Amino acid sequence: MNTNGRIGYACTPISIPYRTSRSFILKNFGEEVFKECVMGNINDLMNILRWNVENNIYLFRISSDIIPFGSHSVNKIEWWEIFREELSKIGAFIRENKIRISMHPGQYTVLNSPKKEVLQKSLADLEYHCRFLHALDVDYTNKLVLHLGGVYEDKGLAIKRFVANFQKLSPSAHRRLVVENDDKSYTIEDILEISNLLEIPAVFDNLHHKLNPCDLEWKDIISCVKDTWKEEDGRVKFHYSDQDLVKKGGAHSKSVVTENFLNYMESIKGVDADVMLEVKDKEISAIKCIYSLDEVLPVSKRTDQWAKYKYSIMEKNYSFYKKCSNLINSKIPISEVYIYMDECLNMPFQEGSFVNTAQHVYGYVKDRATEKEKESFNILLRRPMKNRDKIKSHLKKLCKKYDVKYMNKSYYFIL
Repeated sequence: MNTNGRIGYACTPISIPYRTSRSFILKNFGEEVFKECVMGNINDLMNILRWNVENNIYLFRISSDIIPFGSHSVNKIEWWEIFREELSKIGAFIRENKIRISMHPGQYTVLNSPKKEVLQKSLADLEYHCRFLHALDVDYTNKLVLHLGGVYEDKGLAIKRFVANFQKLSPSAHRRLVVENDDKSYTIEDILEISNLLEIPAVFDNLHHKLNPCDLEWKDIISCVKDTWKEEDGRVKFHYSDQDLVKKGGAHSKSVVTENFLNYMESIKGVDADVMLEVKDKEISAIKCIYSLDEVLPVSKRTDQWAKYKYSIMEKNYSFYKKCSNLINSKIPISEVYIYMDECLNMPFQEGSFVNTAQHVYGYVKDRATEKEKESFNILLRRPMKNRDKIKSHLKKLCKKYDVKYMNKSYYFIL
């Protein structure tokens, strides 16, 4: 199985040291602190995009927080002029590498609010997002994703208010905006109604649909959503996520469940789509999903993935580790390896395996650790299951302090 579309993730990667959400409290707003934050965020955006390209990730959602207080009335700084050169370079990189970006204003940006103050702030926020994408000089296939908003006791009236308030946006915002179904108020059928009325694209979220379904058949949903995307809008875009099994409905899972994802991709087979993953482990799942769709993944990439996952598997049960190691070195598709690793990672810890793995990782630093660091590790290890998180936190600090590159690149401290 393969796809011409792109697989991406949202905002802040977790396995690399880059972030685009530096900020400060409102009372400290000032030009110097603002410029420092923005420069850090912009530099790291470029770092993230470069890393993404190196790892075959060409779909990315930029954090709304990249410009602190971007739409707040206190912010009179013309950041798009001050950082024109830096933003232009990022935009050129995006275009040269055929990356598709998006932004997703948060829950307080509500275009159908009956409150004038909320509406004004929402309009300002959408225009801020448009200005940022415009500053990158990216075309209109790069979108702003928005939920419809509240029902306010009268869904029909709320929809009419959204339509009326949409007209108050700039022509650029009209061309950027896409609407998405949510998990409580507006089904994909509602969204398609709005989409067709305003002639703007619709984004379909599978988990929201599961929680807030409509009467349309799956194949009809996919077909109708696809038809809302015109040539100038680019590929149809879907949001994919799995439900966290221990949290309330709508909470995204820590990692994408490989088998579910492959079944999903089979269900949209034949549709040239970009799929945005909404998942806690971000780029880790993105790579897993991209590789799972690659039927001829090079051996080097298989072994590189195993190097990252191996200790997370080993600490659950050594027998899992042995089987995974054999699977990696076999001819079976990497997707089947991921499916088995998903099962392993969801299993409870076996105490002996956890302790042996912790001691194995400690072996990378034990000759350099101070007496105090050694003592702390040994004390924590006396009650391994109670101190599990503390043990891994201690090892993480030691591996970072002593620059153990192999471990710092692994997922042992993340998964």
